[in-house]
Amino acid sequence: MVLLSRLRRHGRVLASCLLCAAALCAPGLAQDRPSLPDQEKFGRASDEYSFRFCVDPRDPGWEFDKAIGLAIADSLLLEPRMHVVTDTNERAEFEDVYRHLLADCAVYFGFKLFAGGYPEWVTVTRAYYETGYVFVAKSPAPATLGDIAPGQALGATIGSAADFRLVQFNNSRPAGERWRRFPMATDTQALDAVLSDTVAAALVWAPSFYALGKSRPDIAALDIIASPSPLNLPPVPIGGVMLSRDTFLRNNIDQAIAALVADGVVDELLTQIDMPGAAPSNP
Repeated sequence: MVLLSRLRRHGRVLASCLLCAAALCAPGLAQDRPSLPDQEKFGRASDEYSFRFCVDPRDPGWEFDKAIGLAIADSLLLEPRMHVVTDTNERAEFEDVYRHLLADCAVYFGFKLFAGGYPEWVTVTRAYYETGYVFVAKSPAPATLGDIAPGQALGATIGSAADFRLVQFNNSRPAGERWRRFPMATDTQALDAVLSDTVAAALVWAPSFYALGKSRPDIAALDIIASPSPLNLPPVPIGGVMLSRDTFLRNNIDQAIAALVADGVVDELLTQIDMPGAAPSNP
């Protein structure tokens, strides 16, 4: 089982799908299959020769998700049918995922996979790549996070697993050895705080940093701190979500992903798209 936590709202967290651990693990409606007033009108596509998948351009990693979807379709000898999510309604998050999986696609790519609870009506693919959170500072960046002196300010986009780790680690240190943490609403705000010297470094989602750098030369000029030591920031696996009843298709997708990883296709696509990350270490 894994924790559903969308790439979207970090720089955006994927528009309708940031689901917190507390909501997923809580009993009651969060674990129940959503009930949509118009769900009877959504019939599942019966075209066995197509591969229907969703991507969201508001997700900073969506171009890689698209490439993976096309590669899986090719591997399975199926016609790719990609649905680009444009819905920005503020429905309940579970309803949004459920609606797309009923109406638009069999698999919805670009989800962070964390160990933890998961609603029973959802299953996940195996991870197709790993990426993570990084500390970013002005150039030349210090070699490690530990090189930033106690008392200096660190910006962090609130609500991420990495931010929780930072809070826990910082609070565990003696008062005289702690940094000051400045919570930020978005990765853009955190990076702007580095540029304005409000903070010495910012903790952000790596795909957001790279995506923002493509349109913001000032952000592109910032450096990633090579090591977060003494803080540990493990890589985050990224996969797709599906309805749990689609077991046969999920197994085939998993086999296709494993083949793409073993053949080096995933690493090639990451390089081509300039996406920070690597093929899963345990595919």
